[in-house]
Amino acid sequence: MTEVQKLGPDVSVGASPIRILIFQPYAQREGHFAMYTTYTCQALAELGHDVTLVTTRLDTKPYLSGEAKFRRIEAGQSRLLQFQKRGTLLEGLVRGLSIIWDNSRVLFRLLRIARTDRFDVVHFFDYEPLSTAALLRLFSRRGGRRLPPLFLVLHAPDTSLQGHANPLYKLYGRLARPLLKRIVTGYVTAITVHGAWQPGELEGLLGLAAGKPSLIPVSHGAILHGQPPSRDEARRILGLPYSGIVFLSFGMLRKDKGIDILIEAMGRVKGDCKLLIAGLPFDWTEEAVREMIRAHGCESRIVADLRYIPQDRIIYYFSAADAVVYPYRAGHMGAVGSLNTVLAFGKPVIASEVRELAVLFRESHTGILTEPENAESLRRGIEQFLSLTPLEREIMAENGRRLAADDSWTAVAKRFSEIYQAYSSSIQ
Repeated sequence: MTEVQKLGPDVSVGASPIRILIFQPYAQREGHFAMYTTYTCQALAELGHDVTLVTTRLDTKPYLSGEAKFRRIEAGQSRLLQFQKRGTLLEGLVRGLSIIWDNSRVLFRLLRIARTDRFDVVHFFDYEPLSTAALLRLFSRRGGRRLPPLFLVLHAPDTSLQGHANPLYKLYGRLARPLLKRIVTGYVTAITVHGAWQPGELEGLLGLAAGKPSLIPVSHGAILHGQPPSRDEARRILGLPYSGIVFLSFGMLRKDKGIDILIEAMGRVKGDCKLLIAGLPFDWTEEAVREMIRAHGCESRIVADLRYIPQDRIIYYFSAADAVVYPYRAGHMGAVGSLNTVLAFGKPVIASEVRELAVLFRESHTGILTEPENAESLRRGIEQFLSLTPLEREIMAENGRRLAADDSWTAVAKRFSEIYQAYSSSIQ
């Protein structure tokens, strides 16, 4: 059985130590923000680098078995999100204002630090385009010490947010794209992305010249740790007394991720199975999701756990599942952050044939591809999995484990170190 451990012992330094200043304005928020930041910063520090993280607030205990080996400078936690009501126009406004506020105060803090202390590189793990463009411009005009080489992690290449249901997000997104272009062409040395297809996509969306700035694919590490429980034990812990096939949909419920298509498909599936939905509604309210389930007559075969899943509980959801479903719409532009975790735990995947998912599963035979935005195609894919023999499912699982074996957080950190060395002439 595959075991994915918390970050542990030191590894040998493969390059000269570097002083790294990392910017993450959203570590206190639900989602991948804290996980990605903690694992990457710790892995960089374990390579011998001097890592300073500037953020809102970050609790590393859910992710690390020991103490964090990187410094944290925290600007506190925004109180704006407590006033939101999901799925409403007001929610979009409050969330948007809180994102801008957190980005502005944390970035202001980072720029002050960068002006008074020396770092070899600055790496943005997240950003908000409007306030980032304004503050970087102000910093550059004030004179004095310049920023060291600036690197940017881009989790999704399209900032236009046209896949979201909230009209305020769409309006903001139209303004964000030209600001992103201004940031990456005016200040950024290199951009790292999570998929091999994303560099070309980003160049087309922003109208960038090829290779300016450099766009470099870097894998996403597996997000779970510890010895997985058995399928039956995980189901017992989750209160899921069922011995048949369970499909899992995991993650925030955004429109571009296609949960509505999956619910419709489940209403058509013939065969003994259940769907476990685990994630926080984003483009819908909780009641809207439950109404979709009722409308398609599949209350008896869908278990909906509609909330943010704490880090220490995630392992049970993946362990309880027989396969994971990614019913993404054709316009989905983000990375699949949980994919390496799914593969590391030997879970076959049923996925829409979009971008990186299409390339990966056509070549690796780790899952079943379906036509995006087509509930009937998804229904056939689910039924195809139900018809597989245990041996056929295990072959898919083993193919996935092999794919995920090389995508540790240490490997991610080593790749970042190589990028810093290659694109920063000041680093010896």
